[in-house]
Amino acid sequence: MSVSTLDRSTPAGVRAAWIAAVAANNPDALRPLLTEDYEVWAHATAPLHGIDAAVAAMQAALERYHIEQSFEPIETVIAGDWAFERGVERMTITPIGGGSTQTLVQRALLILRRGADGNWRYARGFTNGLPNEKPLGAP
Repeated sequence: MSVSTLDRSTPAGVRAAWIAAVAANNPDALRPLLTEDYEVWAHATAPLHGIDAAVAAMQAALERYHIEQSFEPIETVIAGDWAFERGVERMTITPIGGGSTQTLVQRALLILRRGADGNWRYARGFTNGLPNEKPLGAP
């Protein structure tokens, strides 16, 4: 199934579309998943503002790494045209040029907004690394 045909009428559908876009190594497929005023505050990095910045950051990451991403929601709250999800994001990152694979685990708070077309889009994101968490598979 094409990333662009995935159902985005629920927050879970947007999450599935995001994960599929990353797995397909297609950062441009993230564009319809983001609001025009999208902003993300990732752990220990400068904020990303807007669709172009988010796509460019993912493009740069996918040029250097094979990324397997998942999100385990703990709570989803929908209030009108806004949705709030908190959960745990896991990313298994393997350098394309060789090197050891790492798994990053972090808390995430995602804020989505439903558009006039009925589709949900990410509007804000916040992540924070887990304290003293070893990557999966680490001794």
